[in-house]
Amino acid sequence: MTVEVSGVEELERQLVSLFGRENLPQLVDPALIAGATLVAKTLKSEFVQFKDTGASIDEINIENPVYDKGVRSIKIDWKGPKDRYKIIHLNEYGYTRNGKKITPAGTGSVARSLRISERAYRAIVQKKIGDKL
Repeated sequence: MTVEVSGVEELERQLVSLFGRENLPQLVDPALIAGATLVAKTLKSEFVQFKDTGASIDEINIENPVYDKGVRSIKIDWKGPKDRYKIIHLNEYGYTRNGKKITPAGTGSVARSLRISERAYRAIVQKKIGDKL
């Protein structure tokens, strides 16, 4: 599941022209980490509503920023001893068992948390990058 923010590529091109590609990570990475932390916090609050053991909440992980298709990005995933990454998609979209559609309590929670935190994510990334300029 991805969130696409329009205008990011243009912003990155302008930042590269101002600071150079080699200096871009020092400028953008703290903003990406702050934004991802906010999204992870929102994910955790959405997952609390239907938690059982809390493993899905405990295994939310923020990766280090990397270049993905030429754009600096950061990934939030699930890593841990209970391997919750295997069932997150079942919880998000539901599943079929014996011909019957099963909709768990947390259906749509990832999409909902992304929608809730989208504006705040943009604001925090803009603020962090603006502070460095």
